[in-house]
Amino acid sequence: MKFLRLVKENTIDGVLEGLRIDKRVTTHPIFSGPFFMIFTVSLYLYIVRKWGPKFMKGRNPYNVDAIMKLYNVMQIVLNAFIFYESLRYSYWRSDFSFTCRGFDPNDMNPLTLKGARPALLYYVAKYLDLFDTIFFLLRKKFNQISFLHVYHHAFMIFGTHWGLSVTFASHLSLIVVLNSLVHVVMYTYYLLAAMKLNIDLTPWKKRMTIMQLLQFVTLLVHQILPFIHNPCNMHYLPLIFGLSQSVMMLVLFSNFYYKSYICTDKKRKRT
Repeated sequence: MKFLRLVKENTIDGVLEGLRIDKRVTTHPIFSGPFFMIFTVSLYLYIVRKWGPKFMKGRNPYNVDAIMKLYNVMQIVLNAFIFYESLRYSYWRSDFSFTCRGFDPNDMNPLTLKGARPALLYYVAKYLDLFDTIFFLLRKKFNQISFLHVYHHAFMIFGTHWGLSVTFASHLSLIVVLNSLVHVVMYTYYLLAAMKLNIDLTPWKKRMTIMQLLQFVTLLVHQILPFIHNPCNMHYLPLIFGLSQSVMMLVLFSNFYYKSYICTDKKRKRT
């Protein structure tokens, strides 16, 4: 009941706050309005769902191992840099609260402004992540292009664009920190797989999924904190948006984990 009351009391303020555009980051050429984002996501969905499978029909899988290795190394370095810098200019700061950090577009603290670089690089990284699907298409790994995979990649571009516009250097900063760290591990796994070393990576694939689940549980708990006590006056619209997506991702990844590991283990035991 307290949760519903807080949401009701802050609905108008939250919507108005959600419409405020943060000029500390949105004036950067990378953003250039929502049109490039909408065009790219639309093109991505068209290629993934229609043109790509049609193009690859009747063709042999392409050998993209060399490109994938280079791509994975680049992603590891990029996400490691984003993780370090985003953490350095947020939670490593003594004045940056973990339990409640409000959104203040007038915060011109030099350390806060330096945090724009990893935030913008994180946004660029979401576009680079789309190449994961392109590699699956070229290698005819259509089973890897699941609803979870496509939804996650497409939504992350939209979510990051909107998030940086209205929640930069706020309570939702933990998303950038945690997600970039997860991507360092994920692309390290992909690199090892592409190198085709004599290593059994099966257990690590399961652990990587568990790590992703822990990421969404952590974000879920973290995003609930301002609803319990909100001394920083963090508006609820971005928090509700973040919460809904954390729940969505948790459900989708849990379903993937159940089908990939629990169901598989049960079948193995029966046989």
